Amino acid sequence: MTVSEGRRTTGETLGAGPLLQGTAFILRQGMVRAVAYVQVINENEAEGPLFQIYDEVQRSRGRISNILSVESLNPKGLKAHLDLYMTLQFGKSPLSRREREIVAIVVSKANDCGYCVTHHAEALDKYVKDPKWMRRMVEDPASVDLSDREQALVAFARGLTLEPAKGRKEAVEGLRAAGFDDVGIVHATEVVAYFNFVNRLASGLGVELEQDEERDYEY
Repeated sequence: MTVSEGRRTTGETLGAGPLLQGTAFILRQGMVRAVAYVQVINENEAEGPLFQIYDEVQRSRGRISNILSVESLNPKGLKAHLDLYMTLQFGKSPLSRREREIVAIVVSKANDCGYCVTHHAEALDKYVKDPKWMRRMVEDPASVDLSDREQALVAFARGLTLEPAKGRKEAVEGLRAAGFDDVGIVHATEVVAYFNFVNRLASGLGVELEQDEERDYEY
């Protein structure tokens, strides 16, 4: 465990100016960097259920991402979040891993969540391995070459994200016409809903993106 963390409040200073009260900061190699708007508990401070969750994540993924540590004050919620994430993104599904990561990027882009776009672009890149295609996917998902099935997923994900109150039978029929059965439609909707949830978690709590060298996760 290499992370050492401190929290400072208004009136304390680092360099030129005061730090925001309640903001969590992370210390790496002598540099302090904001992590989120709220207190977080790092790996060295974790105890009990939180320690067990962190230990399991580190064994499987190598590191604790900021989107997980931001929920450290609510270990039960964090555990439920992790279980849902692992089920939807890595569990058995009619959707391929590539399709699920495409949905992650489309939803996160629509919600202007740079944290999640970056993380899931890096995950998708492991399946695509085409830098030019990936750049276009991140900049404008509608502009990339996709299969009919993937295009239907993109349209469904954008529609449900940008206009959730206008969810219509026609949108579901669009997935069905592209070859999704009802099980696949449920899975697709769950993935779209999950990323809308996690985008708001990241944006609402001000989760900061980790440094490049800190994002060597196992996807």
